[in-house]
Amino acid sequence: MLSTRPPALDDGPASLHAIWAALQPDQPSGGLVIRAVMISSIDGTTTVDGRSGGLGTPTDRLVYDAMRARADLVLVGSGTALAEHYGPAEVSPVWADRRSGPPPPVLVLTRSLPDQLIDLCADTDDRVRIAAAHEVSRRRIEAARARGVTVHVLDPGPTGAAVRALASRLHAREVDFEGGPRLLGTLLSEGAVDDLVLSVAPELIVGGDDSTLAPGPGSTRVPMRVVSAFTCPRGGLYTRWAVGEGLR
Repeated sequence: MLSTRPPALDDGPASLHAIWAALQPDQPSGGLVIRAVMISSIDGTTTVDGRSGGLGTPTDRLVYDAMRARADLVLVGSGTALAEHYGPAEVSPVWADRRSGPPPPVLVLTRSLPDQLIDLCADTDDRVRIAAAHEVSRRRIEAARARGVTVHVLDPGPTGAAVRALASRLHAREVDFEGGPRLLGTLLSEGAVDDLVLSVAPELIVGGDDSTLAPGPGSTRVPMRVVSAFTCPRGGLYTRWAVGEGLR
């Protein structure tokens, strides 16, 4: 009898090799790829008590760390960076032999550049930087730079195009986007995401946070194609989806 059960992978050497291969992006042109790395429960909830970390599993952590080890740049929205207490990226020892060079810098997107975000990015040796929306005031930008924070200003226009243009200027070829959900909705609706790496936690949240994977105004249907999927002995489903063509 045929089985549709995906392979179960653990943290053994053969499984680690399979996980790394499953996360290999499709790069026919060798150009920039932006890859969203997200987690949700079975019902689509993305946070527990305001944080996505409450949904994580050991295998999800392997996937998350592998994506950071692959990336030239980590991209995250300011709300997620503040809620999850972001700091400089590190390369997990599990994946260190597959990466040459230092960990990727973290780039935090913001539309307002609040003091809390400046505090988060200051004194990180340029490893956590800011990408400010074009409309952020010059006064806020100079306040951040006075604290030693590198601030990049996005081009005017749609967020997705501005993010891709900045990533190209920073010579990034593989960008690891880590949330949050509302920013993901914007980038997906604008055709700025190439891959969705989605971990589905082995639980369903009843009466939890009112959070979904990609909220946003209106309704946009984004076609996707599953590229790889696996599970682990402790449960959960770990998938990579290619965003459909014709969106850019």
